[in-house]
This record gives sequence, C-alpha cells and structure tokens, in this order.
Amino acid sequence: MRRSAAWCHWRAYETRHGVIRAELSLPEDSPRRMPIPGDGVLRPVWDVGHRTSTGDTAFAIASLWVEGRDALEPGGHATIRLAPLTPSLWAHLRPGQRFTMHERRPVAGTATVLEVRPAATEGEGKHLAGE
Repeated sequence: MRRSAAWCHWRAYETRHGVIRAELSLPEDSPRRMPIPGDGVLRPVWDVGHRTSTGDTAFAIASLWVEGRDALEPGGHATIRLAPLTPSLWAHLRPGQRFTMHERRPVAGTATVLEVRPAATEGEGKHLAGE
C-alpha cells in the first residue's frame, strides 16, 4: 500500500510540474554498492548541462522513480521518471539528450531522455488531480 500511495503523490507532482522519463544505466564499476530504491526516495544530483559563472558544473536535483521495479541494482539499467526540485532547470531537455547522475565521484549513472511532457494547463491539472 505504501508504494501505491507514493505513486499517487508522484503522479500528482507530475501533473503540476511535467513528466521527464529517461533510460538510466548504472556502470558495472559504479561506486554505488546498494540498489537504488525505486519509489522516489533517492534525490541525487544531475549534470543536465548548466554551468556556474566560473565554468564549473551547476548540478540540478531530482528525485527518481524506477518504473516497474522496486529497485535498480548497480550495473543495471531501467526506465526512470524524474521529479526535479527546480523544474525550470530541466526545461531544455529533449528526447535523445544524455545527462549524468552523481552521488559522488565518479559518475554514478548515465541517462538518456525518452520523454519530456510539460505540466498540465490550469484547467487540465484540476481535472487530472480530481479537484
């Protein structure tokens, strides 16, 4: 029941902020030893192409949901959904673009965008949220 409730909250967020789906691959030699929980509790940082004024990577934060699985094992790959903390930082992404997940050094995973859908319009969002 907990995962079902978490999914309902996740979908409500997507209705308000949009949908980003991607294929995430974790390298075999990943520094991650534990599986990534699939229910949206992990909030890693991502390099989606932004830079600071000094040219350093400006990371963006997003929670991730692993589609159809309870977890993603190190060395595995799966379709994921992302819930950005700041959706505007992710608005430039398009299908086929690649970006990286970071938890520490080196890169923890590489993702390829599958789908980007904007937030529902005001009236549409109310209908979808059941208001």
